[in-house]
Amino acid sequence: YGGVGLVIRGGTNLAEAAKEDDIVLESTAAPSSSGMNNDNNKKQPKNAAKPPVASSKDVDEDDIEIMERKRARRKSMEEGVRVVSAFEGYAYDAGMRVGDKLLAVDDFEILPTTSPDEVRNHLRGDPGTEVQVKFLREGLGEKVNEPQTITLKRSVVRIPDVKYFGYVGDPRDGIGYIDLSGFANDAGREVRFAIKALQHGSELMAMKDGDAPKPNEDGLFVHDPTKLKGLVLDLRSNPGGLLTSAVDVTTLFVPNGSDIVSAKGRGFPEILYRSKTDPILSPNTRLAVLVNDQTASAAEIVSGAIQDLDVGVVVGKGRTFGKGLVQNVQDLPYQTALKYTVAKYYTPSGRCIQSTVYEEGGRGDELLASTSEERGGPRFKSKKVADEDRTVFHTAHGREVKDGGGVEVDYKVEPQKASPLEIILLQSGAYADYAAEWSKTHELTDKFRVDEATYKDFQRFVEQKQADGDLKLEVFYDSQLKELSKKLKASKFDSSKRMLESLRADIIKDVKKDFKNYKSEIIEDLEQNILARYLPDSMLIEHGLRTDVQVLETAKMLKDGKEFDKLLARDNKSVENGLLSSIVGDSSIETASSATPEPKLQTRGKENH
Repeated sequence: YGGVGLVIRGGTNLAEAAKEDDIVLESTAAPSSSGMNNDNNKKQPKNAAKPPVASSKDVDEDDIEIMERKRARRKSMEEGVRVVSAFEGYAYDAGMRVGDKLLAVDDFEILPTTSPDEVRNHLRGDPGTEVQVKFLREGLGEKVNEPQTITLKRSVVRIPDVKYFGYVGDPRDGIGYIDLSGFANDAGREVRFAIKALQHGSELMAMKDGDAPKPNEDGLFVHDPTKLKGLVLDLRSNPGGLLTSAVDVTTLFVPNGSDIVSAKGRGFPEILYRSKTDPILSPNTRLAVLVNDQTASAAEIVSGAIQDLDVGVVVGKGRTFGKGLVQNVQDLPYQTALKYTVAKYYTPSGRCIQSTVYEEGGRGDELLASTSEERGGPRFKSKKVADEDRTVFHTAHGREVKDGGGVEVDYKVEPQKASPLEIILLQSGAYADYAAEWSKTHELTDKFRVDEATYKDFQRFVEQKQADGDLKLEVFYDSQLKELSKKLKASKFDSSKRMLESLRADIIKDVKKDFKNYKSEIIEDLEQNILARYLPDSMLIEHGLRTDVQVLETAKMLKDGKEFDKLLARDNKSVENGLLSSIVGDSSIETASSATPEPKLQTRGKENH
């Protein structure tokens, strides 16, 4: 089917919610002081003659939780079905924006009871067909606060793996940046295009500064890729994708003839993938691969090969995820599929970075739920590879690396730590909610910044949401506090229960201190959410690079070069610990059977509409 490039969200289906409300109304009632009784009476089923009445002292934490869920559900349905992302090249280019409230799709009217799934089904259709979307945009300026209609053309929505490429800091420093989010079929082509564009841009920058290119012996000007001094390949939170795409990307960086990855398994033809073309990134361009603990699978093939071949350094906090399994996906009836492991993969040094071992046997907590176990079949267990069980391997320059726990970083840079308040505001949607309110009374300008007045207004907004019960600043500790409150109530420890309420108030007070302690970070988050209502993803990524500590530190390391050269220094062990003796087998990519399904290291859960 075709889609229009929209990601939407909406409230719970009212028909399903009403069933739950009916049950609730038969068992509990809200205290009169909460102001919820009138709402409950309105939602009372018609066949309920006399709903039970409970006094305030009978209402416990369970009743409060039920009321909070109902209030949140009502608010969500009042919000309607809204756009949370509009893809560049599709709905964004047609004029849709984050926060738009959908009113109708063709002749299908969207009601408060309409579920997002119903809307998605109407947005989808045969590629090439058109669909009319009626929506409401709140804010200032022309064509806002009144319904608008846009005609969108359905197509097979393809999300690019390279979300953004550009320069870090001053472009004249020649430090490029590529954000690679996955490994679909065209990942190699997209990275190649990004590198070429960055190299060309650096050449043009050098020409402006008077460094004109030199002609060759035939008098022709030759492309000089060395003007790109450094490159940051950002693989943070990259879940992986196709093995062949990982090979395509790695080939752009490693010398011709280099082993990239091998795969071995039972019933799986042993195969070695080897680079057969010259890299397009100059050896004189310093390369850094930025990773985190969510960098997995195909992304680990790239980072592991670059590390083992000593063509770049891996930067981050600690280790990558550690998924060294090759998997195939077999389609099954009823729009289902089976994903199964067929082999393990090995980096050029011969190590497997799989961090979890699965074995038959085991008891108790080690057990994995399995149908075979329930039927009396074999039991299975999983465990992490212990540090003492990890084997040492060597890179091309003789550096020590280990297997069995992901790819460890060469250069450690701690990410910017988010405060509890930042996480709460993000998860609760407070940033996005304020951005929606801000857009009703403001217009975005080229010099937009969150100033002191806006920041104070945001604090008042958060405090009001807390007072209305729409936001809990103590949410991280709420379940523990509720459980302790129940036990204190059962034990009739009234004085302790009062102390518990005092503790809750103190927690809220401490969390609010983060408004001052993490002011710059919260302002940055707020700016990003406001800009998200107007700008495409690529521009948001560019804006976020200004304050990304890991990217800035990595660029600084590449620009200076001393630490980079020190990390990749060659020693006398290079020959005896070389790579050729580590890889088993001499088959190449061409030996892969065309009948074998293309192996996937990790499927990406992208659902596009």
